[in-house]
Amino acid sequence: MAFARDMQQFDLLIEDLDAEYDGAWSSAPIEDAPARIAALDPETADSVIVAAQAEDEDALDTFEAAIAAAREAGIPVLLVVEDLSAVALHRLIRAGAAEFTPYPLPEGVLAETLTKLRAGPAAQVVASGASGRGGMILPVQGIAGGVGATTLAVNLAWEMAQAPRKVDRKVALVDLNLQFGSVATYLDLARREATMQLLTEPENRDRAAIVDAMASFAKKVSVLTAPPDCMPFEIAGVEDVRQILDAIAATHDFVIVDMPPVLVEWSSTVLEMAETYFAVMELDMRCAQNMLRFLRALKSEDLPIEKVQYILNRAPTGLTGGGKPRIKRMAESLGIEYNVLLPDGGKAVMNSADQGAPLGENASGNVLRKEIRKISKSLVELAERQKTGGL
Repeated sequence: MAFARDMQQFDLLIEDLDAEYDGAWSSAPIEDAPARIAALDPETADSVIVAAQAEDEDALDTFEAAIAAAREAGIPVLLVVEDLSAVALHRLIRAGAAEFTPYPLPEGVLAETLTKLRAGPAAQVVASGASGRGGMILPVQGIAGGVGATTLAVNLAWEMAQAPRKVDRKVALVDLNLQFGSVATYLDLARREATMQLLTEPENRDRAAIVDAMASFAKKVSVLTAPPDCMPFEIAGVEDVRQILDAIAATHDFVIVDMPPVLVEWSSTVLEMAETYFAVMELDMRCAQNMLRFLRALKSEDLPIEKVQYILNRAPTGLTGGGKPRIKRMAESLGIEYNVLLPDGGKAVMNSADQGAPLGENASGNVLRKEIRKISKSLVELAERQKTGGL
């Protein structure tokens, strides 16, 4: 049974419910919820769904009454929220909702959550984030400005989210360039004030607030944008960043982090949390000198340098400019080995970013997109092997 002020405002939820229950479900206005819930048979009613949006914040008492009625009847509540403030979301969770998810729902999330509710409290993810998916954290660091780190982060997140319909894969993209982060621009999303609130109001920063602060791109990628204003990096401390990434990893399978092009206090924290840390550079002296500084910094702090994978973007192909000999000489002088060589995607890369869409949507045959897709596939396969004990 589903309740909302106006269920027609949640058309995508209706589609998911039709698919999950083969059309055998019903809805009613939120005002009628207590009486309708009291008439349900707890033995056959596996859940109650309460859908709320920003316009409902002036009538939260009605929604709290519906949740309380379901809790009294012993029926778990799934809360579906759209653009609710963190304060409103906290109120509804405290009223007794067993689970919540933002609207629009990513593919497969409704089925997964209802399965947990049917399995009982032991299988549910607690609000503190003590259990969950344990997502793979994958930071992307540009060794210099303009080397294509954000392009890689955005398109890698998009490619990893392209799972078959029945595969429940949740991907998050986090923009930690607090001053000039452009992930929102590349995906045509609004920069959200909620990001600033997460950083400046630690007392209100729980898993619910962190998940609610994320925007959704094409119902496939959850995005934590940079703040709308240019902020000093010192505003985020080590524990702030750790808590945010921990919460996001608890609810997603893969967390792509677009790092700032400078080393800050919490850069080492992200490296330690990472499964793999992508360092992106080009074949020029500027990047070579910066890479030497980067490597010296990691070694001086005894950080896990073995996690770093070296990405050469806009790598020359064939005989262009010396090609392979130049790449080999650069790697030898730095004492590294390039893990990935990315080709120059040409004007299509900039055009796609200007249009606010990944390459897979605007230039699916682009050579850069094909290489990023290969990286995505290898990371997904690695995660699957780890889950099955293959590593």
